[in-house]
Amino acid sequence: MLAATCLVPVAAFLVTACGSSGTGAAPTRTITVTVTPSSPAPSTSASSGTSQCATADLRLTVGRSNGAAGTVYYPLDFTNTSSSACTMYGYPGVAFVSSPGGNQVGAPAGRESSTVPALVTLVPGATAHATLAVSDVLISNNCMGHQVQVNWLQVYPPDQSSALFAQLSRQGCAEQSLVTMHVNTVSSGP
Repeated sequence: MLAATCLVPVAAFLVTACGSSGTGAAPTRTITVTVTPSSPAPSTSASSGTSQCATADLRLTVGRSNGAAGTVYYPLDFTNTSSSACTMYGYPGVAFVSSPGGNQVGAPAGRESSTVPALVTLVPGATAHATLAVSDVLISNNCMGHQVQVNWLQVYPPDQSSALFAQLSRQGCAEQSLVTMHVNTVSSGP
């Protein structure tokens, strides 16, 4: 009697053909299809041939504030001070601190979910931008008893483990559970 065996793998992209046997063992034929995932997040060094901007290669400046409807916006500018091009992708990490290298004051900035990260290439001397939005309403209304004067901003460039510092004097909230600021992704536009 002839026996037929079919293998059905869990993955829809692997197909095994059926074989039959007579007096001897029948050969089995396997067909494999390779599928490439669609549009992963770009690898900054692989996609452009340029390495990520290291913290040591960047200068941080905080631009003039601009207020609207209970929120104050601060432009965060990252300038490439190295002699070669580098890339940035994603969100910077931002928090108020007591001094450069000092203790964090309050909760770190949340991420503005309406912005989409894009790979930014900075030639020497070029500047990338992110915007920090600080809620005056949350600090004045919801942070009673926890308001403090802050004078420093700590900023981690995307995918970096060392920070840059800039002076920024304003009222902050020392309450760790209250997120009073948000930051958007780094971009090449103003």
